[in-house]
Amino acid sequence: MKKVLISAPYMLRPSEIKKITPELDKLKIEYDLAEVEERLEEADLIKIIGKYNAIICGDDRFTRKVYEAAKNLEIIVKWGTGIDSLNEDIAKEFGIKLVRTPGAFTDPVSDTSVAMILSFARNLVPNDTIIKQGGWDKPQGFCLSEKTIGLIGFGDIGRAMARKLQGFSATVLANDIKEFEPSVYSSLGAKKASFDEILAKADFISVHCDLNPSSFHILNSNAFNRMKKTPFIINTARGPMIEEPALIKALQNKQVAGAGLDVFEEEPLPLNSPLRKMNNVILSSHNSNSSPACWQRVHDNCLRMLKEGLKL
Repeated sequence: MKKVLISAPYMLRPSEIKKITPELDKLKIEYDLAEVEERLEEADLIKIIGKYNAIICGDDRFTRKVYEAAKNLEIIVKWGTGIDSLNEDIAKEFGIKLVRTPGAFTDPVSDTSVAMILSFARNLVPNDTIIKQGGWDKPQGFCLSEKTIGLIGFGDIGRAMARKLQGFSATVLANDIKEFEPSVYSSLGAKKASFDEILAKADFISVHCDLNPSSFHILNSNAFNRMKKTPFIINTARGPMIEEPALIKALQNKQVAGAGLDVFEEEPLPLNSPLRKMNNVILSSHNSNSSPACWQRVHDNCLRMLKEGLKL
C-alpha cells in the first residue's frame, strides 16, 4: 500500500481536512497528517520522508539532504503554485516527479495587490486611524488615473493586475524576462517597459514574478537608490524578491513612500522587525491566496495529481 504525507497547512485546517479525508480514503492509501504551521524544515523532513511514496506539501524545504533521505518518494504534489523551496532541479536529478497547480491563485493575489494600491492611493488606513483617535484631519489622496503603476513580472498574476487596473485608467508599465507579443501588452492596456524605466517612472511598483536566481533581491539597495520617484512597493509574490533590510532603510530614508507586504524573507515575520511598527506599511501573513473557491480547486487538483502520479 502506498504511503502519503499531507503537510500542506491550508489543506490541514480543520475546515478543509474534513473535505479531503473522504477522498483520500477512496484512494485506498495510507496517509499521515503532519503537525505543521508554516512549513516543514529540512531537519523535520529528513527524519520522516524516507517512509513515504508521496507528499502533498506547501513550502516545505526540500534540500539535497532531504532528497537523499527520500528513498521511496515517487512524487511531490505542491499545494499551490510556487515551487522555489522544493528545488525542482534536484528533484529531477533523483527522478522524483514534481507537480503543482499553475495559476491557482491569480485572482485572489491580484485582488490583494490592487487592494493595497487602492488603500495607499485613497489613504484608507491613515483616515481610519485619525478618526479612531478622535481627529478630523483630511489626508490628501489621489486617483489611480493620476499615477503610473509598474509591474515586475507579466505572467498570470501580472496580466490579471493589468486587466483589473484598466478600470481605474492607470498608466501601467510591465516588465518580464520572457518575450511576449506586443498585442499581449496592448490588449491589457499596459506598455512594455524595461526594469530601469519602471524604477524611474512608477509611483507604485508591484512584484509578480517567480522566485529564481534572476529575481532574487530584484529590489535591492541599488534599485532603491536608482528610483527617480518615491514609490509605494507591493509584494504578494515571494519575500526574497526584496532585500528586506534595504527596503526598511529605504522606508526610513523616505526613498520609498510605503509598502504593502504579504510575504517576507523570514516567515513568520520576526516580532522585532521594524516593519511591524511602521505606519506607512500594510502587512499580511502570506494570506493573499485566501479564497474558498480557489482552495477547493487546488484540493481537487492535488488529489487528482496524486492519484495519477501513484497510478492508483
